[in-house]
Amino acid sequence: MRKKVHIATVYPLKRRPRLLAGRNRHVKPVPVNIHSIENYDFPAGKSYFFDTNIWLYIYGPIGWPDERLDIYSRALKRIRDSKGTIYINCMIISEFINTFSRIEFKQQSEFLRYKEFRNSLRYRVIAQDIAQNVKKIFKSTMACDPELQAINFPEVMDLFEQGKYDFNDLLFAQICRAKGLVFVTHDKDFSELGVEILTANEKLVRNEKLESKGKSENFS
Repeated sequence: MRKKVHIATVYPLKRRPRLLAGRNRHVKPVPVNIHSIENYDFPAGKSYFFDTNIWLYIYGPIGWPDERLDIYSRALKRIRDSKGTIYINCMIISEFINTFSRIEFKQQSEFLRYKEFRNSLRYRVIAQDIAQNVKKIFKSTMACDPELQAINFPEVMDLFEQGKYDFNDLLFAQICRAKGLVFVTHDKDFSELGVEILTANEKLVRNEKLESKGKSENFS
């Protein structure tokens, strides 16, 4: 008797405009609203997207202490208390694991090459530590891996070709804009990407206030 053959259903992909090589289409920066995380009121039911650096402050290597750990840990607790939702995707987890591993590699002196370190017995203990921390992250988050149709790749590549932005950062900004998420980050690279930002980076908050003041004076 012949085995039943599974026939996959193929769904047509939504066509997007082709990105032509060599065409310089400058995308203008989009103004954003930047909040100080220490003065934020954490509205009930708000949705957030944590950057990799935030998860590293909270659940990063023990040998990588930082005063911002307490600030972002408190924010995580306040979001939970406010019944807010924190989203995450595979890119953030991948960056967290790879960066965590690289930090541990730089803090040791036994191995000169990262690959040798990754294949060592010593790394197995670190991998277990990383896995436990990732599981803690999963307990506080919901997955939001985007479909290709949620990403405007021509726009992403127009920005990327300017040589100012990390590719993953551009995707994170697209996800936040598409889903209306507040982006929690300590990175200044998102100040021109049109996302609402929550941060403990005082310089980032201060610069946004100065820009807003300058704009209001120009209109007065």
